[in-house]
Amino acid sequence: MYTIQSFSSLMQASNAPLVNTASSLLNGLKIRLGQQWYICGKLALNEGSSPRRPLNASPETLECQLLFKAALLVSGLDADLPLVVTIGLPNSTYRLYKDKAEQVLRGRHIIESDPAVYGEDGAGIVPVNVAQVEVLPEIVSCMIALRKGENREHGAFFVFSFGFGTLETGLSTDEGIIENAMGSAPGLHYAVHILREELQEAHDLSFQSMQQLDEAFRNGYLYSNRKKIDLIELRKRALQTYYSEIVSPLLSGVVNDRNLSKTNRIFICGGGAYYGDLVDCVLEEFGDIADIQIASQPDTLAVKGYLLNSLRFVQDEPKAPLGIDIGNIQTRVAVVEN
Repeated sequence: MYTIQSFSSLMQASNAPLVNTASSLLNGLKIRLGQQWYICGKLALNEGSSPRRPLNASPETLECQLLFKAALLVSGLDADLPLVVTIGLPNSTYRLYKDKAEQVLRGRHIIESDPAVYGEDGAGIVPVNVAQVEVLPEIVSCMIALRKGENREHGAFFVFSFGFGTLETGLSTDEGIIENAMGSAPGLHYAVHILREELQEAHDLSFQSMQQLDEAFRNGYLYSNRKKIDLIELRKRALQTYYSEIVSPLLSGVVNDRNLSKTNRIFICGGGAYYGDLVDCVLEEFGDIADIQIASQPDTLAVKGYLLNSLRFVQDEPKAPLGIDIGNIQTRVAVVEN
């Protein structure tokens, strides 16, 4: 069994003293990098004036390193036990950033947090030894979770992962991965920008950040000038435009005659699987020729795969496996219970 913790990938620099502001470490992430303090996750959402989030950031960036340290802290694993950590990258940047991610994230990390935020005393200094870093294409991790997780899927199947940063595609068989079906394209942020452009014509969005619009997109409404604006129909049109301009051209090259001869099963995962209007577009294009299923808990499928991959390298050694999904919306951490 495993446990998954998640926090928003929002962050902001803040040296402001915060005492008894949050109920727990997960909701009160304040971490120091160099001489600067940063608030992350829900704390950044509640206390930040203009929090930002990464978009497919390089492992060398401050954003990635900060979220990685926050994830290590949230894992709650024994600081004396070496960790085997698996993370993921979009297929489009995997070869570019893989080696650098291993170099930057492996080694000894001294994580300094501020326990006063959630009402505890102490310096909040935790040493963590990351003995090994494994890096996978995100879509491969989803395949691992489908094959090695609870459902133990066999045979060949397509996987479409609809994330905020990227759309990832792949075809998995019992023999391995079909490389010509691996692809990346812009993710749901493309639809959010479409929504923003349409809203801008009728409403003053000068005080709406992209983070606020992301949240409004998920909720299906926003407030402007103290009026509630229903976004359901606008969101539907934005998702349909996103599908026709970005998704369908990519999928037409993946779900082709050659690959359909191997399988017609399709698993949909990622946060986009929760948007019925987007799933309807997939069903309209492929419903007559394919068996389409939404993966169980589609937004956590990737982090499960990362954890399962880390488990391969532990065996009987005194190491702890960990899976970390540094997403553009949520950062997720998966650990083995006990």
